[in-house]
Amino acid sequence: MLLILKKALHWSAFFIVLVPLSQPVIAGCALPPVERQAKVSSVVDGDTLRMVDGDSVRLIGVNTPEIGRKGRSDQPGAREAYRMLERWVQGRMLGVVEGEEPRDRYGRLLAYLSLDGEPLSERLVREGLGYAIAIPPNLLLSDCLFEAEQQARRQRLGLWRDDPVRSAASVNSAGFALVAGGVSKLDLTRNALYLEVDDHLVLRIDRDLIEPDAEAWLRTLLHRRIEVRGWIVDRGRNLKPGRKRWLIGVSDLRHMKLIGG
Repeated sequence: MLLILKKALHWSAFFIVLVPLSQPVIAGCALPPVERQAKVSSVVDGDTLRMVDGDSVRLIGVNTPEIGRKGRSDQPGAREAYRMLERWVQGRMLGVVEGEEPRDRYGRLLAYLSLDGEPLSERLVREGLGYAIAIPPNLLLSDCLFEAEQQARRQRLGLWRDDPVRSAASVNSAGFALVAGGVSKLDLTRNALYLEVDDHLVLRIDRDLIEPDAEAWLRTLLHRRIEVRGWIVDRGRNLKPGRKRWLIGVSDLRHMKLIGG
């Protein structure tokens, strides 16, 4: 059984989604009418493009493996995502739908780019070239992107050919990752809920993400196994006594799921 927690702009209920293997999910993410057209100048990596008008665009809703820079090695699947995205968009005009939050901290435009009416984020996720992510307030296609990922995962496409999920106890570097482990401690404070996983990694979930039903579910996770995705932060330099070095700030509860029901 696969438990998927869905959250629109606010949590109002929990949903258990049972997906029979004989009936694959077709996401079919539907964008609103595009705001403008733009032409691609170059592809930076699997989820970032430069446009002829000068904008760098970070695709909303997907994260692809990092291409190695400054002497670092490529992450598995990085070149495949880069090459496929370049193949799809080279010389093409793309529809642009900006996110509710239109810029990130690097000044990149946060947007959905559509090719022949299909969001590139969806195509990347559906073909197993990237992971679905949900970062508020840009959540317009989050539900269908996670559904598209379920399909790719069941079919073992791309990144899912080899299990990319790491043990939480093995975490020893920063960056985006999928990790799994047992919840060893739970601490609810005024500002956030903290879950320790494998007594090694800490998850921080801000209180504004936690409505009453969500809090009740989160409390049931103690001593159970979960999978979580997000950007691992190394707190080693300023680590206070009694705290864990590695932390993931959970941006959306869709980034977590219970393993084994």
